[in-house]
Amino acid sequence: MSNKAGLHNCKDHISSKIRSRLIWLTTRSKYDRIAQKIEYWIEYVLRERFMTVDELVEGVSYVAWEDGGSFANVGRFLKEFRDAPHRSEQARSFVNQLCSHILRWFAIASVDYLPKADDSQDSGKISRRAGSGFIRAASFVGHLIASGLLSHELVRQHLLKPLTDHYYGDNEGFQLQFYTVRANAIYQLFIAAGNTILQGLFEAEDVWVCFETLDAQSKEGNIKEYDAARVKVWRATLAKVSQ
Repeated sequence: MSNKAGLHNCKDHISSKIRSRLIWLTTRSKYDRIAQKIEYWIEYVLRERFMTVDELVEGVSYVAWEDGGSFANVGRFLKEFRDAPHRSEQARSFVNQLCSHILRWFAIASVDYLPKADDSQDSGKISRRAGSGFIRAASFVGHLIASGLLSHELVRQHLLKPLTDHYYGDNEGFQLQFYTVRANAIYQLFIAAGNTILQGLFEAEDVWVCFETLDAQSKEGNIKEYDAARVKVWRATLAKVSQ
């Protein structure tokens, strides 16, 4: 194995180690012990110039699509890590770039086709992994918003248009499934973000445009009955929060 290939594999291994430990931040008893290890590795690889900030962001950002764990705790860790008084400027930059990278990534995915299933029996359908991953990423972005890691301007700039516009092709079956995934993702995003969306993040009329768009699609039968019910819950929840 060449030195270049070996170095690349080591970088992938470290990024994977940090991602897995972020997902392990599930309980209070484990949080402090695991957080210390994550803190060490991030600071070490950046201080020793083993990885650039951009390389580390690219490797760790896949955490938004991971299954299991607590995105609320990941948001808590990133906030506490970034704001610690002794934190290096490189490490602060890593957190800021990681959060904005995930936000932009999610915005792009929300206006484009998600990967189709490889199985011939599911031809023309969104792969289960891609659909569930997109929904988890929505929840992750919501928790980053709730933790104060994404500025209102960034969120308005990168999420408002994807949430109110639709981009679909000619495959009707695929369109319907995308609506289903999209409805679940938007629901998770807003629930995770909490009432911060009503505190200058979105104007009230912007939020209701999202509601009305999804509601119209459910009435036309473009969203499955189960997910249409979720849209109703979503509207009711936000209406209650806004009172």
